[in-house]
Amino acid sequence: MEQRNIIKWNDDNTLSIPTGEIWMSESEMVDLFGVFIPKLRNTIQALYKEEQVKPYEAERTIKVNRGLYLTVYSFEVVLLLAFRLNSCQTRAVRRELIARIERNHKPFEVILTTIRGKGN
Repeated sequence: MEQRNIIKWNDDNTLSIPTGEIWMSESEMVDLFGVFIPKLRNTIQALYKEEQVKPYEAERTIKVNRGLYLTVYSFEVVLLLAFRLNSCQTRAVRRELIARIERNHKPFEVILTTIRGKGN
């Protein structure tokens, strides 16, 4: 069985976002976002149809037991779903993700240069 990192709710209703590569199953995302499987599947299919993400990049099948396999989705899909779905849990996930990005954000500078040609 392959070890995976997943985002999940703790018993005290705080969100646990591990470091490292995140891959989640449909049932894990249903628990995370508080939506029903048909809604989740339809939204994933919409992401594919709109070419927000490609299935061959976003999905993989892992072996969980003898003869049992599970489809898991990348963190990119989880992130896209967090901003596409609408539930109390999804809003909480978005707020936590944004807060973590803001906390770890480092300022940067962009330097633009222009080159003048002979005709200018």
